[in-house]
Amino acid sequence: MADEAGRKRIVILGGGSGGLELASQLAGHAALDVALVDRELSHLWKPRLHEFAAGTVNSSLAEMSFYMLGQLRGFRFEQGTVSAIDHERREVVLAAILGEDGTVAARERRVPYDLCVVALGGVVPDFGTTGVEEFAVRLDTKADADRFRDRFIAAMIEARETGEPAEVVIVGSGATGTELAAHLRRSERGFFEQNKAERRRKLLGITILEAAPEIMPGAEPELRQQLIERLRQLDIKTVTDVNVSRIDADSVYSKSGERWSCDLAVWAAGLVGNPVLKDLGRFETDKRGRIVVDQTLRSSVDEAIYVMGDSASLTPPGADKPLPPTAQAASQQADYLTETLPLLARGEPVQPFRYSDKGRLISLGRAGAVGMIGFGRKDDFLIRGHFATAAYNALQRQHQWRVLGRLRGTVSIAADMISPTKGPALKLHGD
Repeated sequence: MADEAGRKRIVILGGGSGGLELASQLAGHAALDVALVDRELSHLWKPRLHEFAAGTVNSSLAEMSFYMLGQLRGFRFEQGTVSAIDHERREVVLAAILGEDGTVAARERRVPYDLCVVALGGVVPDFGTTGVEEFAVRLDTKADADRFRDRFIAAMIEARETGEPAEVVIVGSGATGTELAAHLRRSERGFFEQNKAERRRKLLGITILEAAPEIMPGAEPELRQQLIERLRQLDIKTVTDVNVSRIDADSVYSKSGERWSCDLAVWAAGLVGNPVLKDLGRFETDKRGRIVVDQTLRSSVDEAIYVMGDSASLTPPGADKPLPPTAQAASQQADYLTETLPLLARGEPVQPFRYSDKGRLISLGRAGAVGMIGFGRKDDFLIRGHFATAAYNALQRQHQWRVLGRLRGTVSIAADMISPTKGPALKLHGD
């Protein structure tokens, strides 16, 4: 099948880092009609979602309209929530949009495809823990970050008035948990008065709870040691071997009977496939709810459907477990599919996807950045200081170049770097 102009129809489900990069880069192919589907109006780079939550995001390019990007790059944007994939008719079903009064504002739609790419991302699971849904914040979406920031601001204002520090407890010491903790410490300064005596007060207590014996499970020992030292410098408590049993309005409890009082609880314990995947179509999924794919990212049950990013369960040759759900993997898969999908549309053979581990980078606010970089070999090395910070920022700049194009991206990034509107959203006083 093809559209009226004879172009093959590529439909990409999800405008996260990988999905948007793929749509932006594919849109230049004259033989392809590219459509991007997302339920949100705008894109933000999820690795920095914690900065939206902490109010420390400092880029005018941090959030970009899908409609604007579609016009600039040449893809069609369809806003809506994916409810199903019709394998036989090769159509994506988008749920009806309801108005504020519950009536149908826009009816159910069907978007036809020749090739479909599922890039619906992942979510933080609650593992059945009591109280997570009611009392904790999970940073899956921009709305989650906004909700946390509103509550955080209120708690900090109250702390300033009463003199009693606000307490934030973060469950999970992965990148999201540690980076959020560090950026919250940076945000604390925005609530101090100008005089130096006031700045010596402590307005915020931060505790990270980790179920594993060490923080950031899976990290290299050198990187972990650097993280421990940086978190100590920021006066962020870390407690390991904690199995959280429940959360209520003002406390987090462990199975062993320990209790941590809190004004805000953040649940950052792991990542699984988006729950919509299990009912999306007749897919094979792994134990984390991700769609199983072969070495070309093709789903195991439908040759017209490819899966990438946090939605995909890809086990490389010789490996004993799937690739981790990271922006790095999603970006590499976007580059691969940018080259591969035009070949598939022409019926030509393709090469398998090869993942190259470039390392791990962690941003810790005013404590700088640390990371392990390399080329997937044994000679990865630790970086820190200005070099690590520059490398961390470069990851987002590379994403922006892919999304905006080299020329427009260069101009936009240069303007962003000198923009007078930049600065943390919680910058109430001098920084």
